[in-house]
Amino acid sequence: MGAATSDRGACHLRAAFYKTELSGQIDPAQIKGKAKLFVDYEDKMTLFDALILCRFYRDLITWKDLQEIIKSACNVLLKKKELKTMASGIINLARAFNQQEGLTKKEDKLPRRFFREVLQGTEKTIQPQDLKVMLKEYYQLRGWR
Repeated sequence: MGAATSDRGACHLRAAFYKTELSGQIDPAQIKGKAKLFVDYEDKMTLFDALILCRFYRDLITWKDLQEIIKSACNVLLKKKELKTMASGIINLARAFNQQEGLTKKEDKLPRRFFREVLQGTEKTIQPQDLKVMLKEYYQLRGWR
């Protein structure tokens, strides 16, 4: 999903979500509900980018740590919900810019190859309707139409 929705093209680093599937945190074949976990990762990595934090620490730095970093740097104590709102704002601004430049939902897609090659550790390929379900959930969570 991250490769389909990244604001800078098919980027596996924007949300660093690939690790959740490779580590077994979520089944690569799972479709429904995956967007919720993806949004959490995307929000967190957006704050890493905003704070210029190294992504190699993504598993070590928690939401609580992010609160502490912002409190130490800015003398502002924000709750996780407020941090997620901040991250969503950044993501929404990038989306609005891309839309202003002519990008539409049509560009939120995957290369055909993704629909042909079997997912690692399964006998399954992702299907276009699977991506459609995940994108619909993602758009709802982001408040996008």
